[in-house]
Amino acid sequence: MLKILSSFSAPLSKLAFLVPLTLCAQTDLLTVSAPPATGKKAEPFVVKLNVQLKEGLHCNTNKPNDELLIPMKLTIDKGGFDVVKVDYPAGKNEKYSFSDQPLNVYTGAFTISVTLKAKPGTPGGLAMAGGKLRYQACSDTMCFPPKTVDVRIPIDLR
Repeated sequence: MLKILSSFSAPLSKLAFLVPLTLCAQTDLLTVSAPPATGKKAEPFVVKLNVQLKEGLHCNTNKPNDELLIPMKLTIDKGGFDVVKVDYPAGKNEKYSFSDQPLNVYTGAFTISVTLKAKPGTPGGLAMAGGKLRYQACSDTMCFPPKTVDVRIPIDLR
């Protein structure tokens, strides 16, 4: 399949049928998906990660209100790309019975924007950036153990 993709010159949007299902990381608590992105070799470009928490759950933002809470953290470390910046959405301050103070959390669906730049020498064409998303999901009454899911981002590098 890699040989087919490396010789294929159609726009990435027309290659959607070739994108493997592993581009969507899922646990029973959270799903992460990355639509195909297009970038230029010498310029930073933005990719979007769509995150969906199971109904009734929340997770801490990347900047929780309490230093003892586990923040959401995205790392991209595979595929020949440097991370220029990660833009997490604003969280909501929510009050839960188990905490005296409101918690800064994500619920439902949200998007994380990541600005990437190809490392020098990264070849053009179809590529896959990869990394991990670490989070801790909680309900109104309990928190689950922290989890880390794999993240894969298909990129057409021109």
